[in-house]
Order: sequence, then C-alpha cells, then structure tokens
Amino acid sequence: MFKKSALAVVIASAFALPAHADIKNVDIYGQIAISAWSGANWAESDGKGGYDNPIKVENESRIGLRGSKDFANGPKFIWQIESGDVGDSGETGKFGVRDTFGGFEWEGIGKVRAGRMLTPLYELVDWPYSSITTGNVFDWAGDVIGGGNYDRQSNMIRFDSAKFNGFSYNLALGRGNESDASSNFYGLGAHYTTGPLTLHAAYERGLDRAISNTTEGKHNYLNNLWGQQKVNFDIIDKGTADTNAYLAGFELAFENGLGFYGAYKRLESKYDEVAIGEIGNAANQFSLDKITQDSYSLGAIYNYGLWQFKVAYAANLDPDVTAQSTSGNANNISDSILSAQVMYFLDDSAVTYLRPYQLQRRGAYQVQDGDKEFGIGAGVEYYF
Repeated sequence: MFKKSALAVVIASAFALPAHADIKNVDIYGQIAISAWSGANWAESDGKGGYDNPIKVENESRIGLRGSKDFANGPKFIWQIESGDVGDSGETGKFGVRDTFGGFEWEGIGKVRAGRMLTPLYELVDWPYSSITTGNVFDWAGDVIGGGNYDRQSNMIRFDSAKFNGFSYNLALGRGNESDASSNFYGLGAHYTTGPLTLHAAYERGLDRAISNTTEGKHNYLNNLWGQQKVNFDIIDKGTADTNAYLAGFELAFENGLGFYGAYKRLESKYDEVAIGEIGNAANQFSLDKITQDSYSLGAIYNYGLWQFKVAYAANLDPDVTAQSTSGNANNISDSILSAQVMYFLDDSAVTYLRPYQLQRRGAYQVQDGDKEFGIGAGVEYYF
C-alpha cells in the first residue's frame, strides 16, 4: 500500500513539465469583449400588458492556447485548446467549450483535425453572414423545430484543403447527438476567390437528430397554419429528424474600402415519430412530417481611415410545414433584423463600436408579440 509521501511524489511527477518539453511554438491568444445592450432582444413582459427593456451586459471574453510542432519523424502537428465566453455566470468559460482539437498539416495539401470545431456550413453562417447582431435572426432564431443544422460539434474529423488557384474546400463528419449511436452528420464547403470576389457554398446532412419535448410552447406560430386559436403547441411525442442544410454566398472587398456580402440558406427537417399540438387535447394534435425554411443575409461595409461603417439585413422567410398529410405555408411569421454599426479602431488590436438594430420576430422566440422594436448596443473589444 502506498504511503502518503510516496503517493504525493507520483502525483507531482505526473503533472511536472518534462525537461525536454518544447513550448517555443505555443501562443496564448484571446479577447476581452464587454458590451451593454438595451432593446427588443431582451424585452420581457412586465405583467401589466407592457414590456421592460433592461440593460444587459454581455461578457464575451475568452482565452485560448494553440501551437504546432514539426515532428522529427512525421508531419507537422497542430493543436488548440480554447475556452468559452465568460457569459453571465462564468460557467461557460471552461476550457474546451470552443474550438479544441489536434491534427496534422501538410504544406500545399491542407490540414486534418479531430476534436471540437465548427462545421463547414456553420463557419460561414457565423461569419460573415451573422455579424453585427444579424445572427439573432440568420443564425439561431429560425422556426425549424429541433433545428436544421449543427454549429460547433465535438467528436468531429475535419479536413481543410490548401488553396489551389483560388479554390479550397472543407470536408467534415462526426457525431450528432452524443447519446444516440445512429446520430451522425457530414458536411462540405467550397470556396473560390478571384480578384475582389469570393464565392462560398456549403452543405450539411444530419441523421437521427433527437427531437425532445422541451420546447414549451415556443412553436405557437403553427396556430397560423391550421387556424387554431389560443393553442399552446408543444412537442407531444419525442422522435428524430433527418436534416439537410444548404448555403450559397459571396463576399466583395474592393481596395477603396467598400465591400458587400450576401448569403442564402435553406434548412430542411424530415421527422419520424414526432407529434405536435396541444397537450391533453387529441383534436389539436398532429403528426409532424417536414418543415422547410429559407433565410438570407445581406451587408455592406465601408472602411475609412480608423473608422468602419456597416449596415446589414437578415430575414427568415415563412416556413413550409407538412403535418398529418396537411401541407401549407405558415404565413406572416417571418423574422427580420436591420442592423448598423459604427466602429472605431483604438489600436491595431482594439475597437469600440455602437450597434443600433430593429428586430421583428413573429415565429418561434417571439419578442413583444412580434412588433418591430428598436435596440442598441455599445462595446469595447481587445484582441491579444
């Protein structure tokens, strides 16, 4: 049996830094990002028929480690460990929450990584097409029950090619729902740059995505489709979904500081053994078959000296819903956001900005019954 002193030596040696450790190619990086927001996105009922718009402070500060090593008897090894944003309580700031992976890189060929990363499609959704608050519509606030694409996934293998005459591509496959053996996804992206123009295309396929019964009435927009009134739609029966996600977009960046971008996205979800409707009322329960929703995002940028001016618009169009052999368009529930930004470069590595926006949500995640509302945010970001 180990003595305490002997056990302490074993533990200490296990975590000691070896004398030959190579840390020359290790970088510490991250950001300090603090902002304050008021407006529609944080509106809550005040219980008197009106709404409160409290000031919300966002802390998106995070830190990461990354490095590389040219193995003596193998290819170049690359790795990264990244924390999540601090958030409201600090619980999301743990290491490994964001991109954390290991892999190999070959000059002129590309790199292969395994771990936790963005999918090829979501990497484009996230940037540039969800910048300056348009992600509140184009990114996560759609009306496809259960979601139509993944974002950052663990247990993924991803290959990113080198650029060949302006063309590059990405391939990825990995787990969908960690607890379901049959739940997987695969995706691909393609990119081509010529002069000031860059074209993007991406596709993602998800299999056996779990649909839970925890939506708690967020999908009351389905009332519109069947003409029901005051029905609290929920997921009655759990099930799964097979999803398809498509994206096509462009970026234009001119030498005079002017730039434009735009993307079109389609999400499709086909359901198996999923029922929706009013709990306890069989007459208002339906077998859900399929939901399809299209979205788009457009933006313009102008850089002038230390200033950047940006305006963007994004929208989720009315979804098409098929349920219990009844197919139709859920009308007048489209979401949209118009956003602007004035940014000033305090330093090569720091900016301050003001971002006003006007938001309308009429489907899932309604804000103030879908009325258009104004919001504004201001913040400082320092990158190291």
